[in-house]
Formats: sequence, structure tokens, C-alpha cells
Amino acid sequence: MRKTIAVLAVTAGATALLTGAGLAAASASPAASGTEHFSLMTTQPSASKYTIIASGVFTAGGVDTSGSSTDTAKFANGTFKIHHGGKVKVVKEQLNPRTCLELAIIKVKFTLGGGTGAYKGLSGSGTATINVLAIGSRSKGQCNPNANPLHNEQTITATAHVKL
Repeated sequence: MRKTIAVLAVTAGATALLTGAGLAAASASPAASGTEHFSLMTTQPSASKYTIIASGVFTAGGVDTSGSSTDTAKFANGTFKIHHGGKVKVVKEQLNPRTCLELAIIKVKFTLGGGTGAYKGLSGSGTATINVLAIGSRSKGQCNPNANPLHNEQTITATAHVKL
């Protein structure tokens, strides 16, 4: 499970925060600022791509491509970077040795920048919460927390103050 959490903490920038197949075009007011909410999810262990939906100052859907300390959020009308290379706080970590159910809650701070297109000039920072629920695989009848899980759900909810 520690390997899974380490991989998730690194890949889930905003946290764990996109190929051009955006779900909706972004709408933004020039020089707008306020609270932006991000929701990301995947069912792939060690995912490098997450579906992302943003709402608040702008609303858009797209894909977040994970990096070790920086993700790229890509929407139909532009991109921006999510920097998440700071400290990771493991809030909760559980492994049920009988059922191999794994649960983890992780928090990480992030900053936004490097925008292109509609997101040129975007800046901001916030906190992301990464929730992991998985059923781990077994090795010789025991849960193997270092192997990829059999089933996996990862969700990231993040909130940031942004200026666009």
C-alpha cells in the first residue's frame, strides 16, 4: 500500500490535476478571480491521466496528464500547469488484511500557472485531497500492498483561489 500511496501522491498532482477531448469549452471573464473547484478521477492503478472538471471562475472539462511534480491540465481552449512538488500529508492509511481493502486519504498543496489559450496568465494556489479505495492483490494468500491493486478508484477534489 505504501508503494501505491507513493505513486498516487506523485502522480495525483491536484492535484493528481488533458488531451483535447474536453467535455465542455471553458468560459472565463477577463481578469476574473475567485474560488475554483477541481474534480479528478480515474480507475487505473498508477494512472498518468485523469478526467478533470473545473468549475468556479471558469467551467471546463478535459484531461489531466500527471507528472512527478507538475501536471498539465488540457481543455479544448487551452492548458495550464499544476505544480504539486511539495510535502504530502497522509491523513489516513488502512489495509484490511482479511479482505485486502485499501483506503488512503492524502492532502497536498499546489500552485497553478503556465497557462495557454484561454488560461494565459492564470495563477493561483490551493489544496487537494486524494482519496484512494482499492482491493489489493494477494500473494501466497496474503495481501500484497506493493503490487498493483485488482480494483482501484482514485478521486481528487481540490479548491484554489485563482486569478485569470
